[in-house]
Amino acid sequence: MRVMHFQKPRTASPFEVIFLVITLLILPLFEAPKNIASFGFLCAFIVQSLRFGSFGKSSPFDLPILGLVAVLWVAPLFSEYGAMVAPVSYTAGWSMIGVLALCAARLEYKSHHLYVLFSALLLGSAYAVADSFRVWDLKPYPEFRSVGHVNHSSMYSLIPLSVGLATLFARSWPLKFLGLIGILATLVYLPPSRSLVGGIALFSLFMATIIIWAWVTRAVRPVVVGGFLLAAFATGITFLPAFDGFRSELAMRVSSEELFSGRDKILNTAIEVWDRNPIFGTGLRSFEVATAEPVVREEVEADGRDYDAIKSNYWFYNHGHNLWVTILVERGVFGVAMVAWLLFAYFRCFLPIAIDHKLDVLSDTRMAAIAASLVALGFVTAGLGNTTMINEHGQAGMLVIAIAWGFLRGTDALTKK
Repeated sequence: MRVMHFQKPRTASPFEVIFLVITLLILPLFEAPKNIASFGFLCAFIVQSLRFGSFGKSSPFDLPILGLVAVLWVAPLFSEYGAMVAPVSYTAGWSMIGVLALCAARLEYKSHHLYVLFSALLLGSAYAVADSFRVWDLKPYPEFRSVGHVNHSSMYSLIPLSVGLATLFARSWPLKFLGLIGILATLVYLPPSRSLVGGIALFSLFMATIIIWAWVTRAVRPVVVGGFLLAAFATGITFLPAFDGFRSELAMRVSSEELFSGRDKILNTAIEVWDRNPIFGTGLRSFEVATAEPVVREEVEADGRDYDAIKSNYWFYNHGHNLWVTILVERGVFGVAMVAWLLFAYFRCFLPIAIDHKLDVLSDTRMAAIAASLVALGFVTAGLGNTTMINEHGQAGMLVIAIAWGFLRGTDALTKK
């Protein structure tokens, strides 16, 4: 009888790579096919693992991801809204995201796998942008077909931007070309999306890339060139007609009392109610019912305060418009700890490799590490203004990081850290 190994490295098989390619290619485009491809990868992973006697090797991300999946199923059991938020209704989707990333990170990938997988992501994202413009007349804002809301679409565009910026450090010129397409697609999508959160996150990714470039080359030229490009982009935002809507949105926010577009009031709302279910939260997609006005009124009046006198301090929405606020309410302190652990693990694992002076400036190892670092940075910066790490942008980003880890495991970069 074959002995099964759970800590024995295994290279991804062609079938597993194919399903991952399909998933990354169609993730922002087609709802049912992306789910079928994701499920296909999991099936291929199990079959190939049984065939070769190895389920791959664990990653530093396994425990926090498993924790984030587990709390989704546990929370409704203890939540006062458990009857309203049945686990099978919403948790299966994010469970798929978590398990998919966990399994993908257990495999090892060669350079040609990395090229094909990153290329699929970049091409699929560029097509999603073009497709959103094609059907734009049907909606107020361009939205990716399978991602939906413009804010989530903007968050998704940060994933190909991260990979595109990372390909500047690749050796492959064809991959650099596709990376440039991914960068341009995100830049083209930003103006009509009018996403200030997306704009701030985009700026942080460009700044991080410039800093890494300057650090690894120990030269001033990257700072000069990067500064010039950022200045050119800022000039475009200021004067080009394509940015009229973006400028109007920015001017409205700055000149009105809603600079944070109600996010501060949503935070106030969450603070009032989170301690009703402090450990495991209220369950995925329960933010709206958990922070409903009657609940907030009950909490405020229980403290002896006059709710009607301060009700303008609160705003009620279906999610927290902030990663940490949403996680705190829906997955509790446990979920916040798991997300913090996962993000710390991402930066701890990849950033030292991304800035390692011992590596060649242009290398696949550095490219993979930078791609993962930038994706994690996007989760953090965009997460300050929106709920990141959910839906398609969470799936794409966590998959990119898992693939980067699997590639680096097959090199000597991890043993040199």
